[in-house]
Amino acid sequence: MDDLVTRLQANDPRAYEALIEQYADRLYRVAYRVLGDPDDAEDAVQETFLAVYRNIHTFRGEAKFSSWLYRIAYNQAVALLRRRQRAQQVYLDDMETDDDLPLPDTVTPLPEEALREEEIQRCLHDLLMELSPKLRAAFVLHEIEGLPIREVAEILGLKESAVKMRLHRARLALQQRLLQRWQQRSASPETSSVVTLESEQTATVKA
Repeated sequence: MDDLVTRLQANDPRAYEALIEQYADRLYRVAYRVLGDPDDAEDAVQETFLAVYRNIHTFRGEAKFSSWLYRIAYNQAVALLRRRQRAQQVYLDDMETDDDLPLPDTVTPLPEEALREEEIQRCLHDLLMELSPKLRAAFVLHEIEGLPIREVAEILGLKESAVKMRLHRARLALQQRLLQRWQQRSASPETSSVVTLESEQTATVKA
């Protein structure tokens, strides 16, 4: 078993300091992506560490310790979402269950090349918040945190096939909305003016 876990189970105060130093940022990223609010994400992380303190004796090493932590953080974030009782929101992806559609052989790439890097990051955050929490969590854990599908399945308590379907649906929803934004951007008066000006400048140079 991990030395850190052994020390935590022995109630070593320095082990809790090491735990926070090693995992706080990672857990915050996941909580923030699920909740979309920095204060709520901080609360979820604090609740996660409290849950670890209360339940570390139950950890038996049957799963990776990091997976166990991520699962607690995810559960805390979802619990916060439920307590928050937001106004009803229509998500992009609540039309099908995880097993409704066959998995595709390929995934159409997002048109990231069409947007500047800062716009991509801003759009990604906004669009992620339009996904339902279950799709958002799968996408964040796999695509942003880089966890393998097997570990994501373990964290979310799902079959690997269900995780793959959630990832597919998340990518598809993000792709559709990103394309819509790009089309709106291309059709905006400011963008059209820039394109017209560039065309006129090009014609002048050629002349």
